[in-house]
Amino acid sequence: MDNQMIFVRIATEEDIRYAHEIVNETAASAIARGSGISNRTVESIAEKMKGGKAVVAVTGTGEWVGFAYFEVWQNNSFVANSGLIVAPRFRHAGVARAIKERIFRMSRSRYPGAKIFSITSGAAMMKLNTQLGFEPVSFAQITQDEFFWEGCKSCVNYNILENKKRCNCLCTAMLFDPHKAEGGQPAKNINRLQVMRLECTAHPGASLVPFAEGTNALCTALNDIRWFSEYVFPIERDLPDPVRMQVTAIHTDIMTNNLAGQCSFTVEIRYDHSYTAKEILNTVRNHIRSKFDVHDDILVSNNC
Repeated sequence: MDNQMIFVRIATEEDIRYAHEIVNETAASAIARGSGISNRTVESIAEKMKGGKAVVAVTGTGEWVGFAYFEVWQNNSFVANSGLIVAPRFRHAGVARAIKERIFRMSRSRYPGAKIFSITSGAAMMKLNTQLGFEPVSFAQITQDEFFWEGCKSCVNYNILENKKRCNCLCTAMLFDPHKAEGGQPAKNINRLQVMRLECTAHPGASLVPFAEGTNALCTALNDIRWFSEYVFPIERDLPDPVRMQVTAIHTDIMTNNLAGQCSFTVEIRYDHSYTAKEILNTVRNHIRSKFDVHDDILVSNNC
């Protein structure tokens, strides 16, 4: 894999263009591993994306990297984390972990009281689940919704599940119980905002054209400030903006020729569990020319 920047984000309708690739790679991966998996259709993948129930990983140039989604069962009592797949050339680079953590955070954020489960036969996925607080359980402890189990009929191992009266199969069921994880206390609302402050500095840029003027620091700063004001992180359907960026101060040093030798500005970023600080900062670095330092990382209430 080339040293490319990879973005793990909430999928939107624009990502439906990756659906065929996701379906094909999911099927090919199952065959290569010799394991069973329920068939996914392009239509079902598109539905998850349009419904704000999926995560996609892409490169800065728009190449598909990975995918996962969640589904809700039994009146929001259970959330299934499913369909995690990473393109072959991007494997063993931490992408699967990033996607898994994102889909788990989305599930916890939107349904804080729900039990989250995952059915898998892969050792790597079991390890990731364990690190997030999942525990192996019997199939009787996850959703008993018939529509969920209907999805297993397309798996090559469905006859095993049926013969064992849905008690177990070749897959392992793993469950995250929020009440148990929090010591028996009611599930907490984790939809809290965190705050970062960026101290940004723009400098003049030399021109590549002989005898031409370089880039004014003020112009560079204004372009970056415009980006902070206009950029919108992908949003889950019917939920508030996951990341809010606001420029709160601007300072300019004027040189003798009345051109800005340096322009600094402050940006306040408030974000929820949909994005990590690292993911936000990677996005910022990929879009602005100013240099910046990060300050503060504090929790504030959800209604701030």
